Amino acid sequence: MERCLFCGEMRGDPLSFHNLFSPDYAPGFCLSCREQLIPIDARHCCCLCGRDLSRLNRDRVVENRCSDCVKWARSGRNGLYVSNRAIYHYNPFLKEMINQFKFRGDVRLADGFAVELKRAYRHCEREQSGIFKRKPSFLLVPVPLSSERLLERGFNQADVLARQIGAPIVQALVRVRDEAKQSKKSRAERMRLRATPFRLNEKAAVRLSGHKILLIDDIYTTGATMRLASEALAAARPHSIRSLTLIHG
Repeated sequence: MERCLFCGEMRGDPLSFHNLFSPDYAPGFCLSCREQLIPIDARHCCCLCGRDLSRLNRDRVVENRCSDCVKWARSGRNGLYVSNRAIYHYNPFLKEMINQFKFRGDVRLADGFAVELKRAYRHCEREQSGIFKRKPSFLLVPVPLSSERLLERGFNQADVLARQIGAPIVQALVRVRDEAKQSKKSRAERMRLRATPFRLNEKAAVRLSGHKILLIDDIYTTGATMRLASEALAAARPHSIRSLTLIHG
């Protein structure tokens, strides 16, 4: 019996034919930890960013969209960027788990999210291409770290998460500078787009022309990062750009 990737306790999954032979049975978390990972119900989320609308006041919801996405639409900065899909709500438990993953280097935790990442990816494919398409619909582009942050951390969490999905990955972006941490900014400051911190990796980006792109990152807050990344990717002439994140914060 395997131990939980996060707390180290025995997982306690019942021994069954499904658990022994299912391709979806992967290293993961115990029941106690899983119960604290709160999935976002796709039936009740913003159609553009994946935010749970049931948790917002009515004055922050307009025709199945959250107020942030309404502001983005009015700003004219969406460009080729279409939408985001997020898997989990941000809560104190997931904050601690992500801190252990990103800042304490526990990359094994990404294995525990593999099933849900693949499931969310398949949902994105069905939305984009229908259920009968065999070839992968998207090229995955992980949101990059700066070279300084990558050296400090030793890995890019977006790249680690993207590899759990199993679709083609293109390292098409380079982050040329770090910005102040999102947690240190107000919501209004997060939505105020400045000069993009990204540029194209031109050698890799030639693969993007005409393709559908799925940006991968750990968390979606206001959508500013995704739009800045999309503006940089637009020069490669992709068909469209969407994103998939583990969390909506």
